[in-house]
Amino acid sequence: MTGVIIVSHSEKLAEGLRDIVMEMNDGSVDVIAAGGADGGRIGTNTLKIKAAIESLTKCDHILIFVDLGSAVLCSETAIEMLDDDIQEKVHIVDAPLVEGVIGGVVQATICNDLEQIIATAKEGATLRKVC
Repeated sequence: MTGVIIVSHSEKLAEGLRDIVMEMNDGSVDVIAAGGADGGRIGTNTLKIKAAIESLTKCDHILIFVDLGSAVLCSETAIEMLDDDIQEKVHIVDAPLVEGVIGGVVQATICNDLEQIIATAKEGATLRKVC
């Protein structure tokens, strides 16, 4: 089983993207929105990300998708706070947020192969929306 964490500076954006992707999820992928700072403010929260990771420890893989630079920094810090056995499961995916999460979750419903899931998520960077 794969777990996905959406880290955005906007709590609403993370939750909205989760709503979209759950329409394509057959229930086999756990998806958590971990966006925003305390009090609904714009920003990221290391402890919120850490808690999201810890809630997915039963998963074989935990993939974190981020929107902007400090979301990466907070995610890396959250990972460093975890036990080594959990850290090994966690991967920050260098993919566009919306297309990456959707592609990754859909692929994870088809297979549990980490490399294939990440590769599909990264393909979102080359997705053409208008021809």
